[in-house]
Amino acid sequence: MLFALRLEYYYPKEKIFEFYANQFYVSGNGHGLGVAARYYFDKVPSELSLIECAFIAGSVKRPNYYNPFIKKTEQAAELARSRGKTRLKYVLDKMQNLRMIDVFTYNETLDLDLEFNKGKVGYDLDYAMELVRDAVSSTEVLDALETHEVSNIATSGVRVITTIDRELQEKTLAILRGELSRLDVRLRGYERQEVQAELANLDYSGDSVLRKSAFLFGQVESIEGKGKNIRIIVSLDKQFGQGVVDSKGLSKLVTARVKWQKNLWSKVGKGDQGKLVSQLQPGDKIWVSVREVPEDEPVVLDLEKYPKLQGGALVIKDGAIKSMAGGTENRFFNRAFHAKRTMGSAFKPLVYTAAMQLGWNSADSLKNSRNIFVYHNQPYFPRPDHTSPYGWVSMSWAGVHSENVASVWLLSHLCDQLSTDQLSEVASKVGLGPKIIDGTKEPYRSYRARIRDRYGIQITREVLRTTAYRLAVENLETDFIFDGMMREYQQLKELPYGLNYQKFYRDINKKLDKERKKLKKHEVSELKFRKTLLTNHYLLLQSLRKELKDYRSLSEQFARFGEADSSLTSGGASLYVDRLSGEFHFKGKRGKKDNLERMDHDELLNHLAWLDDVEKRQFWENIRLNATLSVGAFDMVAEQLGYEYKKLSDALPYSIEVLSQVEDFRITVGLYYLIRFAEQLGIKSSLEPVLSFPLGSNVVSLLEATRMYEGLITGHVTTFGDSEQEESNDSMAILDRIESAEGEILFQPKPVIKQVVDAKTRMSIGNVLENIVKFGTGRRANKAVKFPDDDQGNGASIADLKLTVPLLGKTGTANRYTNASFLGYLPGIAENGVAMTIRDGYAMGVYVGFDNNEPMRRNTSRITGSAGALPTWCEIANLLLLEQNYTSRLDPVDLSFNGLGIKRDDLGQMNVGVEPKKGGKVTEPVSLVSETARFQPSILTFGRTTDTGRFVMDRHFQPFWKTAVETEQ
Repeated sequence: MLFALRLEYYYPKEKIFEFYANQFYVSGNGHGLGVAARYYFDKVPSELSLIECAFIAGSVKRPNYYNPFIKKTEQAAELARSRGKTRLKYVLDKMQNLRMIDVFTYNETLDLDLEFNKGKVGYDLDYAMELVRDAVSSTEVLDALETHEVSNIATSGVRVITTIDRELQEKTLAILRGELSRLDVRLRGYERQEVQAELANLDYSGDSVLRKSAFLFGQVESIEGKGKNIRIIVSLDKQFGQGVVDSKGLSKLVTARVKWQKNLWSKVGKGDQGKLVSQLQPGDKIWVSVREVPEDEPVVLDLEKYPKLQGGALVIKDGAIKSMAGGTENRFFNRAFHAKRTMGSAFKPLVYTAAMQLGWNSADSLKNSRNIFVYHNQPYFPRPDHTSPYGWVSMSWAGVHSENVASVWLLSHLCDQLSTDQLSEVASKVGLGPKIIDGTKEPYRSYRARIRDRYGIQITREVLRTTAYRLAVENLETDFIFDGMMREYQQLKELPYGLNYQKFYRDINKKLDKERKKLKKHEVSELKFRKTLLTNHYLLLQSLRKELKDYRSLSEQFARFGEADSSLTSGGASLYVDRLSGEFHFKGKRGKKDNLERMDHDELLNHLAWLDDVEKRQFWENIRLNATLSVGAFDMVAEQLGYEYKKLSDALPYSIEVLSQVEDFRITVGLYYLIRFAEQLGIKSSLEPVLSFPLGSNVVSLLEATRMYEGLITGHVTTFGDSEQEESNDSMAILDRIESAEGEILFQPKPVIKQVVDAKTRMSIGNVLENIVKFGTGRRANKAVKFPDDDQGNGASIADLKLTVPLLGKTGTANRYTNASFLGYLPGIAENGVAMTIRDGYAMGVYVGFDNNEPMRRNTSRITGSAGALPTWCEIANLLLLEQNYTSRLDPVDLSFNGLGIKRDDLGQMNVGVEPKKGGKVTEPVSLVSETARFQPSILTFGRTTDTGRFVMDRHFQPFWKTAVETEQ
């Protein structure tokens, strides 16, 4: 009251109102009527209508409550608009009561729709502050502050404390900027005319503080000297004075430009620095970073290129954001939080983890040879991104070498280790089993319609035959072994049923005929190769078997009556003999013949004439159909197939007993398990159930991907805030607490910790991710990430040991090189300082890519996860090692004897040796490897050793719902 009286003593009411109209909170750090008019309606105040004025006046007390632009869903935005309409009616009521408007104007205004049109206001927030704004604007925070009588956070004097480590944040941004600059030169060069044109059109002025690692704009004043003595004098913008780019400050871009001009393997030579300098002239605008800020001397600068290439970097610990860089400008669009990207093979560990939860083992062998996968009658031919010599690989080595085909094969067989009861449980949990509503099971007809119409599972006779074939192959293993036919059984396991293969073959031929002139050479070769994958299958053997039966009948008839030879080949297939092995083959005209020679009727009859009846029967049974199965083996399969088909046909087609055996249904259950599991790991983006899932065909944010990796490695996911609120609560990950001016905590987000991966599975997947860094696509980190030498105490001692830092992670390269990522984990230090531990570590994610998804390719340069994202990731890891004083907590004496590894709980695990040159296959006899021998190829897993030295893998059924325990702290 005293302040109000003083104001009225010195100022008229009109002036006081003007003060207030220019300082009330709108959004972010925007205040006043001018900002409100532009923000809500893209107008100046004089252009506002009555209804718009009434809304702004009504929103002053609680602006975020009525603001539709900050809501995360359309439903929440609509609720805000509804609240705004209610509030403006309150204002209009007051105006009518005060006779400021008449009844006609009142009713006419109320009948109008309030149309928002967000304008661009004259302020911007950096990425961290923008996220803080979103957090404090949430209904949960506003409601909590309201209980403390805080209605306007901007004017209340409260303190908002974030989870951000300020120094880590600044350096994370600087590291990402520097790498984006280098990569952009590697992809687009540094050509003066293009650079100057892009900078001239740039609506950005750089950082506002002159400090080390700041990125600034300036103009070239002069270029002095050459070679190592070169000095480029720069006049920095914003009156920051002069700076100097020296030879060291040019080296990064010189190397990148050489690779752009020539090829990936090119080295910097004499004159290459001069070629870059020739692209600079006095008066040119340039983008630089501050390397040093010496006293009484010009600042030392590195030349940068303002990039079109963008990216994001994120560090989280227990779900809380420690640092975040969402692009070069550090404002507006936060790519670490909001950009949706295809993360490529970084999704493979999610599939591996799900597989281990459903009974697979990280030492299991996965088929890695080119194959066709059919789902919903659509063929899929996944391609490897490198030449692999391994037809089969262990799951761990599929991760090490990022094997595409093996990972898709695993996905298509995700449910193969489950019993029928277990598969039924998984199906029910992911919404594919019969529903139970009020204790009543969903009627069969309703369930059939849902599975058929919503999920596209069609149960036809041919689908049942395909299913019966798979069951026949599984159930005949003992019979084949007993009859000494293991060779044929191995071929049988590789032989697909072949439903619709002829159609797929014709479709490829049509594409080749129609588009051959448009297709590139490698595309034609790929299509031809796909045709070869379609040329051998059970249905083809079935047709050959029928032809052979006619062939035999006609040959015997010819032997009796002397008919013409042409009748023996009327079906198109012929009998061939392998002159080297003596085997007989019945094949069609299409396909390779290798050492085979066709037998004419005279030779066949002459051969049969020397055989008795038993030998003749054996002759016909031993003929190999299409160089695959013998007739005898095929007949065994056909008989068993008929038996399995009858059993399936006798049951209801959409019963869970039948569906659990149908391949489309099994794949669908596996895909939806992955989607539900991903949701538990904090992925809120919509994921499509497609076979390319492990290759990263879905788009997610960097936050989601990084949080997923923290969940896979630690076993738990931490989110914050009330999940029942209307807005997304992800922004709460940056909010530590809100305090009053007196230090009272007014609000603190509640961490919700959800356990989603059991201890054995997270140990196994952690070892897979560690192997990737030690031996695979992430091995660059072995040399790049090192303990810092601080020239004193433990730092110097630890650095002298040249220890390799145990790291976990996975590269991701999207199709066509549109995105490159690396996601991983830096473990913490164990309490005794003699090892690292998964506890107390940091999850980190980095991606780079053009906003328009343009491929990151230039001649021989391909920006992959290891080339594009891993260097940034490594620099951030080194920064954490330094800033979190890792070396001070390590015991150099013990480490000098035992080395440094990751300390794990004793769960009965075994570290078994593998053969890298055989795709990571477990050695036979099995050899146990000490966990201190970190670089001896091995797999940390669970199992037992038999008396004969074989390794028998443990399998467990531990889906996420058996592990998940949600707690609030």
